[in-house]
Amino acid sequence: MTEEKQGAPAWMVSFGDMMTLILTFFILLVSMSKTQQVGLVATGIGSFVVAIRSFGLPGALDEYEQASFYENVRKRFTLPPENDPERQEDHLQATNLELIRAKAAKALRPHDQISQPALATFDPDSSVLTESAKRYLDLLAPTLHPKPGEVLLLEGHALDAGPRHRNDDHWLAFERARVVRDYMREEHGYPGHRIEVRAWVDEIDRPGIATRSVDARLVVPVEDE
Repeated sequence: MTEEKQGAPAWMVSFGDMMTLILTFFILLVSMSKTQQVGLVATGIGSFVVAIRSFGLPGALDEYEQASFYENVRKRFTLPPENDPERQEDHLQATNLELIRAKAAKALRPHDQISQPALATFDPDSSVLTESAKRYLDLLAPTLHPKPGEVLLLEGHALDAGPRHRNDDHWLAFERARVVRDYMREEHGYPGHRIEVRAWVDEIDRPGIATRSVDARLVVPVEDE
């Protein structure tokens, strides 16, 4: 009596069918497109790969890792490296606003938090820290320094993007949060892997100082009793 060989699990068959359908749909979209540019396809695939890698282990990718993925995809399409800084920035912005480190999911567990609205404020259409903003950051740095197990969330706001940021409020909001993160890392030794940078997609306030700022939330997980 021969032992029957066990086939693939049912979920794998469904998963394979789904991926085949997605691939077919993607090919149809490309084939029916009036403008068929290999560069656009490479950018889209690069964004998709970065998004998948960022929401799964080992966590979100930094800017250098994202750029590396985009360049690898361009090589597969036999495209030369992207030397235009503005176009490189476009590729990064395609996913930067949606990236959240996997570790930030820990904040969904029971936790306490220290909130600091308007940790830094900016001039209109600017992501440059003013001297007064730097002094305020220096003053609050000891209070917000994330310890092991803690996460500092930096949330950028913007409703004032102009020509310097291509009238893109989301980009400007993210840039403001990133500038604060870099300052705290360089000037106060904050651990980069414990800082999450985000951008508000929809502002609840009208244009004003609140929408030209970066808020901070220090998330402190509550230990299980």
